[in-house]
Amino acid sequence: MAVIDPIFYFSLTTITTLGLGSAEPTGDLRMIAGIESATGFLLISCSASKLFTRMNNV
Repeated sequence: MAVIDPIFYFSLTTITTLGLGSAEPTGDLRMIAGIESATGFLLISCSASKLFTRMNNV
């Protein structure tokens, strides 16, 4: 369980696009971290867009 905690923390800060910088990926994981960050940004943007559209239609 001790190994999972830093991995989960890094993934959570990356997908929420906080990027606190206390943990940095190395090697090929840098590309995966970039993709995860872009995915998180798109997820937040699409969710906000859908919410605002529904609020305007009410």
